[in-house]
Amino acid sequence: MGLLPWLLYLQIAPELPLHQTEFLCFALAAIVMWIFRLTPDFVPGLALLLIVVLLGIVPREIAFSGFYSQVFFLIFGIFVLAALLAETAWLHRLETVLVRKNASFPMRLLAVVAAGVLMTLVVPSPLGRASMVQPLVHRFFQNAQAAGNSFLALAHIHGATLLSTIILTGNPLNFVLLGMLDDQTSNRYQWLGWLQAASVAGLVIAVGFAAALFVFGAKRGAGPRAAMQATDTVHVDPLRDWATLGLYVFLLVAILTRPIHQVPLEWIVLALAMAVFFFSGLTLAKLRSKFDWPTLIFVATVVAWGPMLDHLGLSQWLADQMPLLVPIFERNIYLGFAITMAGVFVIRLAVPGAPAFIILATALLPFAQTIGISPWVLGFTILTVSEGFIWPYQHGVFSQNVTMLDAERISYRMSSLIFFNVFFYLLRCGAIFLSIPFWKALNLI
Repeated sequence: MGLLPWLLYLQIAPELPLHQTEFLCFALAAIVMWIFRLTPDFVPGLALLLIVVLLGIVPREIAFSGFYSQVFFLIFGIFVLAALLAETAWLHRLETVLVRKNASFPMRLLAVVAAGVLMTLVVPSPLGRASMVQPLVHRFFQNAQAAGNSFLALAHIHGATLLSTIILTGNPLNFVLLGMLDDQTSNRYQWLGWLQAASVAGLVIAVGFAAALFVFGAKRGAGPRAAMQATDTVHVDPLRDWATLGLYVFLLVAILTRPIHQVPLEWIVLALAMAVFFFSGLTLAKLRSKFDWPTLIFVATVVAWGPMLDHLGLSQWLADQMPLLVPIFERNIYLGFAITMAGVFVIRLAVPGAPAFIILATALLPFAQTIGISPWVLGFTILTVSEGFIWPYQHGVFSQNVTMLDAERISYRMSSLIFFNVFFYLLRCGAIFLSIPFWKALNLI
């Protein structure tokens, strides 16, 4: 596998300029390290940035732009709020109820999924939601039950991610897509409009997710029920607990009223995070113990891929290939969607989710009207498929979970995670296909 970057260099060197060739070879080396988990996930991403800067391939301010990007500040603020939530008694109370009833394995799965889905309404970050639910999930793991642990991890990972594109407030990239639409179209797809148009896809994904977890998961997690014991008593501070709940209510209201006040989401979240420190809601010691710095660095490194691809002209090269899809859509709309989703899958093997979506949406949306499709439908398709993942390096939530499982030496089966990730990826694609008749009924196609 170590020869792959060199073989790629020999193959594309005659076709592309030197800097583009060098970047693609170093990027492939990072991808190989991510796939085989040779180092922690943030290491290849950070190494790539250092190498391209030292060799003069990409300017320093572009390579490290992820560390002062909107996504970086949004995730940073969400992580602070997640650390604050972990200090409150809310999750502990849920855990106490489950412990007292010695909850069955399906009930534990349901608690994890329900927590992730409910967080989707108020926390516009899959990674932030996963961080908030992680203390509860961690309590349910049992070292001797690799199968059960694998399905708890799947419930945690996909409970925080599968519906992220169905609900407007579930993902920062949903707002990016809105920003790419004209004012009239954007106003149509606010919270309720977005939910209506995505409802069929959401229903398909929810039913498939429930069937996979609670049919296969319950069987594989079956066996002698491990007795649950209460964790250490959490110091109950009613003022802090209710103030934390108030912060989340304020965040939800701010998100729902964003078309009115127009304040960027990342600054709202960051302001709430700073309020936590101003009012002594979280000590630095607690922040250090609960803040996931490796994942934050990993996110910052992959966010920089978009600007780097733009600077090197690789984004434009990709965009130049997109008009080939127009005649395919005109002949057979289902084939057009299939090829689009296959292309997203291939690109996501090499390019992180956010840059992949931005590049593809920028290239394809101008052709939406030509092929008789609403720009939202085409953007939603790209977004939903690009948010799918199979390997840990492809999504921060999966990477964070696997890193935690390995660090805690919790037994699990990577093969089970990969197998069901493939199933959920296909589920996303199936949800798009089943939505096409519904979109036709809404005159979106």
